[in-house]
Formats: sequence, C-alpha cells, structure tokens
Amino acid sequence: MSRAKLIPSVSVLPLDQIEVTDDRLRPVSDAAVAAIVTSIEEHGLIYPLVVRRTKGPRYELVDGGHRRAALMLIGAETAPVRCYEGPAPAIRLIEIDTNLARADLSDLDRAIHMASRRREYVAEHPETAQGIAGAKARWDATAELAVASFVSMTVEQTGIGERKIRKLVEAGEALDTVLSERLRSAPRRASLNDLLALSKAQPEAREAAVEAFASGAVNKIAKALNPAAPPPVKDPVEEGFTALMTVWHRVPMAARNRFVDAVGVDLARMLGVQISAELPDGSSVDLVKGIAAE
Repeated sequence: MSRAKLIPSVSVLPLDQIEVTDDRLRPVSDAAVAAIVTSIEEHGLIYPLVVRRTKGPRYELVDGGHRRAALMLIGAETAPVRCYEGPAPAIRLIEIDTNLARADLSDLDRAIHMASRRREYVAEHPETAQGIAGAKARWDATAELAVASFVSMTVEQTGIGERKIRKLVEAGEALDTVLSERLRSAPRRASLNDLLALSKAQPEAREAAVEAFASGAVNKIAKALNPAAPPPVKDPVEEGFTALMTVWHRVPMAARNRFVDAVGVDLARMLGVQISAELPDGSSVDLVKGIAAE
C-alpha cells in the first residue's frame, strides 16, 4: 500500500508556484481570510501550508486554502510548507483529516469531507472495492466489505463514532457542488438531519428542496420534501350545527325550554307548524304560517 511521503528538503515555496485545483472541498471564506490576516500580522503564520509535489516538479495545495489567500492578501511572496509526494488519494486524506479535526466544521462540510474520505480510501485500497461496482450510496450488502473496512479505519483515525460516520457518508454522497454551494448561501446552517432527509429523497426532488431551504421558505429540508397537506376547507353550516348540538345536550332541560320559548316562532316557521293566538273577544289569529303550508 502506497503512502504519502514527507519531503523535508522542501520547507518554503513561492506562493505563485503553489497551484490551487478546482476540486477543493471547502470554498475560501472572506471572513475567515480576514481573521487569518489579523492573526498573521500579530503572530505570524502558525501552521504551514501542506502541498503535494508532482511531476515537473509542480506543487498542488493540499491544505491551507485560507492561509494561502491571507498571505497573498498581505503581499507575501513565499510560505512555509510541508511537502509530500505519493499517490493523490493518500495525500488527499491529509486535507480531509485536517479539516475533519476542526471543531468549527459545519455538518455540511463534515459530510462532504467524510464522503470524499470514503472515495479516497477506496481509491487507495482497491481491494476493498471488490463487488461494489454499481452500488448505490446507501449502505447495502454489496458494499459491506468496503464499508466495514473504511468505517473501522476512520473510527480509529478520527475518533468519530461508527454510526455518525455512516450518516455523514450517506449525507455527503447525495451532494454535488451546485447543491453544496446553494446550501452554504442559506440563512441558516443545514443540520445533519437536513442532509440525511435530502439523501433519502429522489434525486429529482433535491434541487427544489434545497432552493426552498436556501431561500428561507422553509427552516427544515424535510418540510420542503414533505410539505404538510393543506388544511381541510371548513363548512360553516356543519360547524354551526355541531356547536349547537354540543350545547343543546350539555345544558339542563329548563334552559332548553327557555330557549324554545325565545326562538319558538322561528322554529315553527322552519318546521312548517302553524301557531295561533286567542284574542280577547274569543277569536284567534294565525301568528305563523309555516313553510310547509306555503
């Protein structure tokens, strides 16, 4: 198994000789660069850049994108480095593990790094990839050999629990560059639960869910993926009837009799009942001609 090899003789390099590739796992944040500039001005550069020497020789940045940007911003021409050579997957693991050790890494970046760590691990250990061709990002039986080997090694090297490693990889495998950048622009950080909900969704539904979350329309990705059913349309007649019946059965009989006396005329009209009143001279008059009679 090939490993990254440190080259002690290369300890300082001109900044313009350190290339930054397009596949960086974390974009450079202006706020973070500004904070590092202040630190460099007060204390100097505490941690060297990590680079990989390739043919040429050429040097590719492995770890230290923010530090490199800060040095360039203050006009520095050179930077202290730790230079490695060896297979790209082995050296890429240095970048990934350095970032995974950061306490301030978001769940989004942690998932991206962990999924990338698995890909680099499989690339460096092709023997573990036997039988997983075409396997989905989910943990299925065909991928279990590679999973068990990767998880065991990652638990040992990072101290992260097995269950969380599996969740992070599952979440990270569902993300591409476009979705990741849109999530970074959201008004709130995506949680691991948000990312897991996204990973379980159909690929065609992910973009709309991320857009809803990033725009602030929803505060959880699961809400965008499973919107609540609209409330049922209320029937005012049904609601009124239910309310009247509820009260009618609750009140004592004396209250019911008083109610009938108060609305008796209206009830008679509605029921089609004719009500007559006797006059002083002994004659009678119809007070209500019921609906039925009409």
